[in-house]
Amino acid sequence: MELWLVRDVPAWLVGTVLIIALPAVTLGLDRLIRRTLPHKRLGPHNEVTGVIVSVVGVAYAIVIGLCVVSLWEGYTDAKDNSRDEAANLAALIPAGAVFGPATQQKITDDVIRYESDIVADWHTRREQGPERRRTADLDELTATVGALQATTEAQRAFVLDAVERIGRAEAYHHDSDAEADDQRMSDVMWLGVLLSTAVIIAMSLFFGLDDNMLRRILLVLCSAVIATNLFLIIEMNYPYFGSFAVTPDAYEQVIADLRTGR
Repeated sequence: MELWLVRDVPAWLVGTVLIIALPAVTLGLDRLIRRTLPHKRLGPHNEVTGVIVSVVGVAYAIVIGLCVVSLWEGYTDAKDNSRDEAANLAALIPAGAVFGPATQQKITDDVIRYESDIVADWHTRREQGPERRRTADLDELTATVGALQATTEAQRAFVLDAVERIGRAEAYHHDSDAEADDQRMSDVMWLGVLLSTAVIIAMSLFFGLDDNMLRRILLVLCSAVIATNLFLIIEMNYPYFGSFAVTPDAYEQVIADLRTGR
């Protein structure tokens, strides 16, 4: 359900619904509570209520803050990992000159094909498992490097570096898949966030204020802030999906640079 929400529903619509719906629900609950607990019953207890809500609010802010920071770090890690993977094999191109122009061009073609197939399979990668074309491309590059006959120190150094980079490319790829899964919030964490959200909103409803308009404005602002935090958590929970997803722009830039000889 949450993946569908991130993948198929525009982010602006999710954010708008949350920021409108949560304050609307809060105001509805406030109206119901005021029918049975008017200001004259709640007002005298504002001092105690304020202390309790402050303590719970600080704890809630810490929990939400940690969730947002953790998910943001996961998002940036996924983005950095894709950039490292895109640039990793591209470094072989200039060094391939030690084997002559023909070999250098063959390695260039293999790397471009590898990066192009990653871009082509980007949107189906998380749903259909390992990309067969990418694996075949890496095997082709491995065969190209393995067939090289190194006769000089520079050529031997290139072959060793190429083998290391090919292995690193596979490691980068597995890391990005792991980051996509590991950074997702578990059901237990979601349960904790939603329960604590319900608690903090419920507690904020038990303030008694003479000015009904002021109370409602404060409730709307409080619930809007909470809705914004929930929106950020939902959108960043899947770094490879949604409007804020990690995109294959780093691979596309490498492909463009290799094709133009930059």
